[in-house]
Amino acid sequence: RVIVPNYIMSRPNCLEASNLYAICCRNHCEDLMSHLETQIGSAAAEPRKIAELVANLPSDTVPVPRNLSQPLVDRLFQVSRNNYGRVPLHGRLFAQWMHHAY
Repeated sequence: RVIVPNYIMSRPNCLEASNLYAICCRNHCEDLMSHLETQIGSAAAEPRKIAELVANLPSDTVPVPRNLSQPLVDRLFQVSRNNYGRVPLHGRLFAQWMHHAY
């Protein structure tokens, strides 16, 4: 059960340094996901399209263009087989996949 106001007002990337201020870190995963969501335009996509976008999506630690390993791409296709040929972008398995990709 999620209490929406608590979720919206939460600061999961923050350290409460004192009663006066908090130290917050930027979540770079959100930037990557935002780019994918914009490029895909739906809640799910074909694995080939996702692999193409991710191979050309830079981060602070990963340059592009790059070749995704075959086992990584195979795992994306495994996720799609359980979801009618598409990969849900907001599912746990895709989040894990992105963690391994970056």
